[in-house]
Amino acid sequence: MKNFKLSLGILIISSLFSCSSNTVVSNELSNEQNVEISSSINKNFDSNGISKKYVLVKLKNSTSKFDIFSTKYQTKIKKVIPKINVMVVEIPETKTSQNFLQTLKNDKDVLFAEADTKVDLDDFNDPMINDQYSLKKVDAFSAWNINQGNSDTVIAIIDTGVDLDHPDLKEKMLEGYNVIAPGTPPKDDVRHGTHVAGIAAAIGNNAIGVSGLAPKCKILPVKVLGNGTGSMETVSEGLIWAVDHGADVVNMSLGTYTENKTLGESVKYALGKNVVCVATMGNDNVERRRYPAGFAGMIAISSTDENDKKSSFSNYGNWITVSAPGTNILSTLPTYMSPNGYGKMSGTSMAAPLVTGLVGLMRSQRKGLSPAEASKILKETADDLGDTGFDNYFGSGRVNAGKALSLLKKGK
Repeated sequence: MKNFKLSLGILIISSLFSCSSNTVVSNELSNEQNVEISSSINKNFDSNGISKKYVLVKLKNSTSKFDIFSTKYQTKIKKVIPKINVMVVEIPETKTSQNFLQTLKNDKDVLFAEADTKVDLDDFNDPMINDQYSLKKVDAFSAWNINQGNSDTVIAIIDTGVDLDHPDLKEKMLEGYNVIAPGTPPKDDVRHGTHVAGIAAAIGNNAIGVSGLAPKCKILPVKVLGNGTGSMETVSEGLIWAVDHGADVVNMSLGTYTENKTLGESVKYALGKNVVCVATMGNDNVERRRYPAGFAGMIAISSTDENDKKSSFSNYGNWITVSAPGTNILSTLPTYMSPNGYGKMSGTSMAAPLVTGLVGLMRSQRKGLSPAEASKILKETADDLGDTGFDNYFGSGRVNAGKALSLLKKGK
């Protein structure tokens, strides 16, 4: 372990060299194509983030024929989200989203009908000095003396994609999926997903760069946001895909203030498959429930700073689970978008993957650990901050990786 500590201290200032991708997927999109896709996505939403093209509909009878529904309303079904049977339905040209939804809600065969809404990153950029104080705060080195993760444990990053070529990530990268542009690689186009992936599981003790909290776990990149923008449809589909392709824990550093049944069904599906789901509280410094973090069974994360204070931007509320460092966090950045492939960012987006990495360590130690058990251990072993006991700013406290793995080691 001494060599591991020394390498972290030295390697933060190391320079990078170019590497070739090991991804199996081909047909990469150009930057111009990514911008075009993003622009197209944004045009689909009004100023309130409501889709102008699609609504999400689930029928009461899962065996109902979708073509009958399509004929009845003289519309097209873009797709059916697998496993939850939610239809993505085009809004007829003669109707608005609001009056079409009202018509559907009066249909006795419809379980629910809702607008597809825009989903944004929970991101707050703030480059700072080169260190990883967050690992010390959560007692990562004690945790690593017990367990550094294993290659059988899969951490899904549901985000903007990942730099598939990054030398601190690529050797552990699994073949992922691009919901925005199926058939093309889940390549990061705004830096966010790569930063998140590095916090959770960048390779450790490899003579370059930084280390994630789960340095030996695998990364499954799932791109659900194109140039930082997606919808309930893309996030839901990406979550289900990750669950069906071996994810043990998923990180969703994104959200919306709109409660959406489609996304809620996807979360239920994931939890039902024993997949731990971690998400962000949001960055508006408000007590307002944000989704998917606000759904039952989710592990909802707020952000702390270097002094164990609530980050100025972090949302809060009684649905919070625990907190983690999210201010000025050093991690990986796309090598094609930054001078040396590393940099600092701030946000609950940076706090959540630290917890996701910890869950990766926990599930490496106990493979069948359930979402409820993972949440319970995180809360029981957190370092209490703020008011004594649970509070709306820190939840049960700031996570402590060393304590969590020690508790698991004792067989609890």
